[in-house]
Amino acid sequence: MPQTYTSRAGVKQFKPSLKQLEKYMQSDECRGFCLACGKSQSGVEPDARKYVCENCNQPKVYGAEELVLMNLFY
Repeated sequence: MPQTYTSRAGVKQFKPSLKQLEKYMQSDECRGFCLACGKSQSGVEPDARKYVCENCNQPKVYGAEELVLMNLFY
């Protein structure tokens, strides 16, 4: 389950758990995570930044490895 946080711009966003990201990184299917709505998305490159979310149409989908590098997990 994603955890909420407030970005530097004051916007409420979501971040995944490290366990969830590790699961994505070990999977054969490339998955990413949307910071705007908290949903995961398939077909996302590991180093993806600002892909458009299929669920909320916001450019907030990041690859699992990228989120780890950005320290955006709990």
